[in-house]
Amino acid sequence: MIDFDFYSPTKIYFGSNKEKAIGQICRDGGYHKVFIVIGQGSVKRNGLLDKVIVSLNEADVQHHLLEGVRANPQIELCREGIKEALDFKPDLILAIGGGSVIDTAKNIAVGYYYDGDSFDFHLQKAIPEKALPVGVILTISAAGSELSNSCVISDDEKHIKRGFNSDLIRPVFAIENPKLTYGVSKTQTAYGIVDTMMHTLERYFNPSSDNEPADGFAEALLRAVVKAAEGILINATDYESRAVLMLMSSLSHNNLTSIGKSNILYVHQLEHAISGLYPKVAHGAGLAVLFPAWAKYYVNYDTDKFNQLATNVFNCRLKNKLDNAKAGIAQVEKLFAQLDMPKNFKDLGILNPDIERLVELVTAGGTRVIDHPNKPMDQEVVKTIFNNCL
Repeated sequence: MIDFDFYSPTKIYFGSNKEKAIGQICRDGGYHKVFIVIGQGSVKRNGLLDKVIVSLNEADVQHHLLEGVRANPQIELCREGIKEALDFKPDLILAIGGGSVIDTAKNIAVGYYYDGDSFDFHLQKAIPEKALPVGVILTISAAGSELSNSCVISDDEKHIKRGFNSDLIRPVFAIENPKLTYGVSKTQTAYGIVDTMMHTLERYFNPSSDNEPADGFAEALLRAVVKAAEGILINATDYESRAVLMLMSSLSHNNLTSIGKSNILYVHQLEHAISGLYPKVAHGAGLAVLFPAWAKYYVNYDTDKFNQLATNVFNCRLKNKLDNAKAGIAQVEKLFAQLDMPKNFKDLGILNPDIERLVELVTAGGTRVIDHPNKPMDQEVVKTIFNNCL
């Protein structure tokens, strides 16, 4: 186990109708002017926004609304949000939605106190020094941004998607009502399951000691997600399965499953290149295509860990270690197939992928190698994995 600092300050309000307490939560936190960020209208159509506004009004909390966040959120709306926030002068940014809405709120929160362009944080040109507090009402189990210190935004003009990390942007609270996810489509629910699993799996494949607590946390989380996914496939409104999935999605990305370990998200970096270059690709869809391709390459370089995953999560018991490791990967693929996830670039709607450009984006034109203890991800490795997605 390596040295670490662990910080997870987010207070979770979990359960049915917890969103109705948002006004009192804001008052208790000393927030009197709330800048609300939402997506493209679902929280209006299902009545959630009205409930929030009623609760805020009853608590005498002023509000301002920014709407229109899309999947793979874009920097242009963040810039507009910062301008509106500067006029409104809020003391809290409230995201009502999933990862895209939360990350937009986070960018606005740090951009509010920054004189330059807030995409500078994503280009590693600047480090946030101050941020408005962020609160969340979660409506989909997926990204885990409600407990994380990460923020990922796309720049369509540059065709890039980049993230940055800062504890300043960890939300101060997250309201999690599993019933709010009942209306999420089967496809979007499946994307969320994939994203939750990848946040956990990618941390899992970072180097570990023989008795690594983080790996035990990860294995327990993955078993719970797989069981919950199976429950939702049977009954989309199974409260217990929805509740487990919502909590696990949060815990998958607050660094609990990498505590005492390094934390490199190998597959996410490949996927950011895809959805940055092709913004219509859903993040979970890209991950579903990439993980099997990445795993089938790296199973030969990290057989012991893949074997451990197969044994402890999927109960594979083949005598040959490599065969057992591959059986575990097959179980992941089987679950993805049950969730109707895409399997290749064609399924993503990309008929002629620009592999060379994708490799360039991941490796910064060949100047960057993603660290891996057994086989660093250089241009050749990255190109092979992308080609395996054809």
